[in-house]
Amino acid sequence: MSALEQLQQILTSSDVVHKVDWDEISSSYDVRFPTDYRNFLDRYGSGEIEDMLAVFRPTAGTDADPHARRTSRLPTDLLDLPEVDEWSDARQGELYEPADVMVWGETVEADVLGWITSSETPDEWPVAVYTHGGEWTVFDCTMTEFLLRLLTGQFEENPTGIILFGMGNARFTVG
Repeated sequence: MSALEQLQQILTSSDVVHKVDWDEISSSYDVRFPTDYRNFLDRYGSGEIEDMLAVFRPTAGTDADPHARRTSRLPTDLLDLPEVDEWSDARQGELYEPADVMVWGETVEADVLGWITSSETPDEWPVAVYTHGGEWTVFDCTMTEFLLRLLTGQFEENPTGIILFGMGNARFTVG
């Protein structure tokens, strides 16, 4: 059973089907997004888990509201701040840099959720979490695996500052 299928057993939402023009998005971003993320958005859309964790969607063309929270690279003005280049594991700091991060979500505690996009293969992008006021931690899993492990408490410790860790069943609200 895939991570998305397992997630669907504990993460409820409306049965609304969400269509994304992935060809247009890939062209606009000049990147192909991971399969599990595309499948998640096709199933759930963008929105929030228990009003605590937001999952963004990419936008393109006329859909690109500059004020909307959307999947994107870290803003350039942040990349120059030394505290944004702090890593929980010094080896990760040698391998990655904040410019490699594509943000797909955030928490109410201002944790940033993204992928390290340094690989040419999007399905191999690990998840990176920047805890508010802290550092980046890289998790070798997909976005849906990360959400599943967060909700079921399968990490050694809570990777975020929110109480979803180990919650089990949760509700996804379309944003």
